Amino acid sequence: MGLGTVTLVLAACQGQGAFNAIQTKLAEISDQQTQILQRIDQLETKLENMPAAAPAARGKQAPKGPQPGRPDPSATYKVAVGDAQTKGPADAKITVVEWSDFQ
Repeated sequence: MGLGTVTLVLAACQGQGAFNAIQTKLAEISDQQTQILQRIDQLETKLENMPAAAPAARGKQAPKGPQPGRPDPSATYKVAVGDAQTKGPADAKITVVEWSDFQ
């Protein structure tokens, strides 16, 4: 009977130690969250206190590089379809080319 009592007491002590470890870890997490919230408040304050950009600075834009060429809308382009499957007359004024790659 003495051995059973010692076993129960040891088991209870171990449970209390695990509980204390969890409480300690929870307190650490709570402290870290408090620090994070304080840091967020500091950053929000900095953002609110930042001077607004001057209107002249906002109006300035970086110089644009060369623009890509555009097709000439008045030009006529001939697209050779070769012996591809077609639908409609061979001398149509408009050719629509549809291409797919099934790899």
